[in-house]
Amino acid sequence: MAIHKTGGSRFWVSPTAVDVDAVNAMDDAALLAYYEGISDWIEVEELENLGTVGDSAEGIPFTTIGGNRVRNLKGPRNAGTQEVVVGRDALDDGQEQLIVCEKTDFNYPFKTELNDARTSNHSKSLMYYAGLVMSRPTNMGTNAQVTTRTFSIGINTSVFEVASAVLAAPVNTALPAISGTVATGEVLTAYPGTWTNSPTLTYQWQADNAGNDTFADISGATSQTFTAVVGNEGDALRVKVTGVNGEGTPVVAYSAPTQLQTA
Repeated sequence: MAIHKTGGSRFWVSPTAVDVDAVNAMDDAALLAYYEGISDWIEVEELENLGTVGDSAEGIPFTTIGGNRVRNLKGPRNAGTQEVVVGRDALDDGQEQLIVCEKTDFNYPFKTELNDARTSNHSKSLMYYAGLVMSRPTNMGTNAQVTTRTFSIGINTSVFEVASAVLAAPVNTALPAISGTVATGEVLTAYPGTWTNSPTLTYQWQADNAGNDTFADISGATSQTFTAVVGNEGDALRVKVTGVNGEGTPVVAYSAPTQLQTA
């Protein structure tokens, strides 16, 4: 068993509105895929207080005329209103996005990362949910106080939690691929393929200089894009993608070789 502090936690908002009825109809597997598929998270900085989130059921009391004890049933669930307090920063992208959200009647996804990893070999817990930004008052206080802003978020979905766990090494489930014309001066683009366990990816372009399917690294070609050069005319090219996460074990995947590079 272990407890943890709130310090070091992080908070994001997505600017893409969501249909909460559709989210509430998803099972756990679909929810995880949906939230992990969001690519436009914007982090909210200068957090002071992340408030409270999570379900509570409305109580439905019942007492019979001849009874002497109230019986309680569970009614509708309410995930509450999260009060996120920040030090006001007019140039913070996350705070500005919350202001934009408050001006609409739409629901938006939110993500909270808790600072609860026991070791570097553990992930941090994540909480996902969606709701309305209801208000954004500014507290100016006195001359000895930091100006703060409170964003009230009415949560309209369940709070889906991905608990901290021992990290597993990345797994490549679909190989990398290359697009573009394989000719001198043309720009090729590497697609990383599909990976599990959230790795950081690096790229290394390679050429089959000997023409015998023996590939060697191209010096300095470590970006996701590569401009074919004269020295590789007549060679097949491929890209090596390496994935590493906190588990520490590098995992390598290769694209299929291209056709021979033309002049």
